[in-house]
Amino acid sequence: MTFRKLTKRLTSVQLRCQGMWWPLRRVLRLREKVPGNEKLSVVLLSYRRMKNLRPIVDSLLLCDFVGEIILSNNNPKVRMEDFVRVRDPRLRIINQPARRYPSCRYDLARGLHARYFMSIDDDLFLTPGQVRKLFLSLIANPSVPHGAGGEDLTVKAGKVVSRQIVRGEGRETDVILWAYAFTREHLLKYFDLLDRLGIDNDDDEMRTSEDVVISFTGNGRARCEDLGPMLRCASEADHEIATWRQDGFYEHRDPLYLKCLDAAAVGNGM
Repeated sequence: MTFRKLTKRLTSVQLRCQGMWWPLRRVLRLREKVPGNEKLSVVLLSYRRMKNLRPIVDSLLLCDFVGEIILSNNNPKVRMEDFVRVRDPRLRIINQPARRYPSCRYDLARGLHARYFMSIDDDLFLTPGQVRKLFLSLIANPSVPHGAGGEDLTVKAGKVVSRQIVRGEGRETDVILWAYAFTREHLLKYFDLLDRLGIDNDDDEMRTSEDVVISFTGNGRARCEDLGPMLRCASEADHEIATWRQDGFYEHRDPLYLKCLDAAAVGNGM
């Protein structure tokens, strides 16, 4: 058995176990809570991994602090209701009439009346406890956006010369990955930064790397958090499905990062 097949099988087993445990947790009222009355609005997207959304939604619904979930189906060829059959007043499904880029998550968030937001990629299965931990990190330090992982980039002579993926560490990073916790202030700064760069959120330039832009919206460097072992979809590195494995991904991502870096330097008076 190849490593890829083994990973896929292990992921399937873990999801089946969660699929049995999550309903039992609901019955036993074993829900995640946070101190105070803070609420989190979550925006989810799907294009190729529709089947992944049910376990992601089930996990979020075990969090009492999740006030609403917006699930955007960006693939007009399918109906999300065929994959996510959940009746909960906190969940709203939007079937987009045309394909949308991942950047639409910030358009959707801007239409919500919330202070705190989270968006989770459709290849990451966070547990309710991990969602809580990431949310608490944002509440504790709302000055910067927080992510489930990070990407450190080294720039020399105006070019990105190396990158390192960060997971299992709580520290500053250049770009947050996989799950994004941010405030309304970060959201407003996201669109302000796009305006300064002369980029529309629906432009082709935003087709893959909107995580770069949100990472530059804090009063300081973004943070990635140590959430412990995270369950990833077996297709997260698939050449045909994973966005970061598509041709031209880094050729598009690196110039956007450099533009944001320059804009941040100007904004800081450097």
